[in-house]
Amino acid sequence: MLKNLLFSSLLLSGFISFSQEVVNEFNLKLEKKRDYFQVTNETNKEVILFLNDKEKLTSLRFDDKFNIKDSLSTARPEKTYDEIIGYSQRENNYFLFWGSKDRKEIDVQYFNFIKKETKTTPINLELKKEKIIKELTINNTFYLITIVKNTSTLKFYISDENGNLNEKTVDLSNLEFKNSAFNTALLYDVLTENSFSFFIQTIGADSPPSLALSSEHFKVYTYKNDEVIFTIDNNAFATDVLRINLNDFTSTLKSVKHKRVNKGEYESLTFKTNSFLIDDKILQIKTNPEVLFFTVSDINGIRIKEFKTLREEEITFKNSDVFQEIKSIHNKKVLEKPKQFIRKINNSNPAISCYKLNGLYYTIIGSSQDIARASGGPAMGMGGGFGGGFGGTSMSFGFTSSYTIGNLISYKDKNVVYTNCLFDTNFNHVEDKIKTSAFEKARLFLEENDDVKDSPSIFGHDLYKDLIVFKFNNSLYLGNYNKENKKYQIFNFSE
Repeated sequence: MLKNLLFSSLLLSGFISFSQEVVNEFNLKLEKKRDYFQVTNETNKEVILFLNDKEKLTSLRFDDKFNIKDSLSTARPEKTYDEIIGYSQRENNYFLFWGSKDRKEIDVQYFNFIKKETKTTPINLELKKEKIIKELTINNTFYLITIVKNTSTLKFYISDENGNLNEKTVDLSNLEFKNSAFNTALLYDVLTENSFSFFIQTIGADSPPSLALSSEHFKVYTYKNDEVIFTIDNNAFATDVLRINLNDFTSTLKSVKHKRVNKGEYESLTFKTNSFLIDDKILQIKTNPEVLFFTVSDINGIRIKEFKTLREEEITFKNSDVFQEIKSIHNKKVLEKPKQFIRKINNSNPAISCYKLNGLYYTIIGSSQDIARASGGPAMGMGGGFGGGFGGTSMSFGFTSSYTIGNLISYKDKNVVYTNCLFDTNFNHVEDKIKTSAFEKARLFLEENDDVKDSPSIFGHDLYKDLIVFKFNNSLYLGNYNKENKKYQIFNFSE
């Protein structure tokens, strides 16, 4: 099968914009309807690339130099199973979980490259009075998480070493969740207060999230192997941080207060707020048309650092100009007046994003607004579709693309205003030049190279359907199928 699928494997190196390197490319012929998905195995230093078309699922195993080791192929599940909702991995065993639309029927595909085995096993879930809130893979274990309607009870369906899903109930009724009016409410009521089809944005560790993603008010963080962390920013008073231990499923809820403002102070009763979590630190933004507060607290709410900027003042803790970017990294301008920054983020959705590199916190403060929504049209891009990915019809590999690839192209239909800031480990401001991240280099490469795009699509998922983006060996890689020369290419982007 490998001979029929792969005609050549070449190790190349090249210099394109931002020292981007082609680390491998190979001949590949696929059906028109296709998509891709990868699993990285840092222990064995290998990457598995899954290629899906309307009839079969093919998996290719690469070593750490992206030389092809071997492959396996199996039939695609029947149409009942809309998409892959997650994966798990135990030693040499890989499991893909396909789900029906209501998730009551799960098809588990098993791959073992050492034994050259594939197998498919069906699983039925009752899901009584339950609503799916998230599907995650953390530390190579798959979790399907639901909430029992009209309660504060979560249910976790957890993959084991054999690919089964075992149920665990987490009762949170002893915790005091807050609604938008800062009154105690059930978790279910908090999540569905504004919309029954609420959305919780995943914040992964493989790429720094854009402001389009971090502007969401419900977020889940997966940077710890033994804990899942939810944050709730549904009111102007505090950020609720829900932590669930994945070993014993104990839970804690902390309410981290925003900067307190006296009634009528700063000429407004209304403030907009949001937060971002990194290394157990809560970064919070609170703003109205007159003032912006940026505060940093530990996970227990103890304040570490506080910054304030008035409407007519320069931002003293920024390390770049203030930019406005509309739909493209090439459609960017500098906002000269300080008041433009505060005014524009108050007319939009305030957000913070942050990542750590070489002991420094690279922090972006600003806002993101859906252009279509702002003009009165229907929203596009992030939000609907497969678990918060692109709008429109989902791809079968949507669960992974929804964060990494969606993050990469999330500014395509957005009006974004932002400035860059740099802090040390104690969040003291550092006067230094902001370096271009590997993720930003990949984003620029994507916009400059038409070869990585397919036929235009209003929703974007067809436009980049051949794309994969992943972190491996502390580097960022981008994979794409070049339809002109029928080669699949893997690029490397360094910091």
